[in-house]
Amino acid sequence: MIYTKQEYYTPAEVVIHNRADDCWVSLNGKVLNMTSWLDKQFRYCKCPKDCSCPNKNWYCADDCIEYCKCFKMGFEYCDAKRLAMTILAYAGKDVSHWFKAEDWITYVHPIVGSRIPFMRHGPSFEQPVVPSTRWRPIDKPWWLDDSIVVGKLTARSRPIRITNTLTSSSVMLEVCSEETIYQIMMRYLPHNAHMHSYTWCHLGKPLKYHRTLEQNKVYDERDRFSEVALPENIYVPDILLYYNDDLTEDLPRDGCVCFNRECVSKPDQCKNK
Repeated sequence: MIYTKQEYYTPAEVVIHNRADDCWVSLNGKVLNMTSWLDKQFRYCKCPKDCSCPNKNWYCADDCIEYCKCFKMGFEYCDAKRLAMTILAYAGKDVSHWFKAEDWITYVHPIVGSRIPFMRHGPSFEQPVVPSTRWRPIDKPWWLDDSIVVGKLTARSRPIRITNTLTSSSVMLEVCSEETIYQIMMRYLPHNAHMHSYTWCHLGKPLKYHRTLEQNKVYDERDRFSEVALPENIYVPDILLYYNDDLTEDLPRDGCVCFNRECVSKPDQCKNK
């Protein structure tokens, strides 16, 4: 079995990354890891510094602390860090409504009459409103940076139940509608490391691993249930796993969380323990 990296993410998987040291956002179907970008923004400050020394000499004491005047004025964060605070306020959420295709939504400024980006939730990049010599082209904006893309956001997630007929254990998973059976196997891997020795079936028919659930005729009928005022979870499709008894053993993982086959076969060289 070849272990693959996760390609699609559900909104529930994105929303848990909602901190400054672990910040994800979704934008136009893509999932962006903004952690490194936030770290750079928090270190960036143009404000003139002041020190805590009572006597201003050409040297400072050992216990001297430099601080920004924004904090002295009562602000919770530096004025130069407004860009980062705007993104941090929407950590783990979707920001597609800020954009139209790959550009910001714009509006006509009521005073200068020029068309400028409409930033309802705070500034995300600094550009002068009127024609000015301070205007500079944006160098690799974060919403166009492919290096921070970690995957794709699913158009719709759906529940699925996976039952091991050998042990009679059942697991409920929330999967992406675009994922193939093989990618769903990767989600089920923590519950059964020996799953490649099982045959996956639904309604007595083996599933095609390179096809999605819909292509395997495992339909999502929640909309039909809602139309007749029934709970969406009144029925969840069940995938049955039948053990093949092929006399094989699962590969030793020893706490390895990688998806690479080379790493799984050599757990002593794993870098993600």
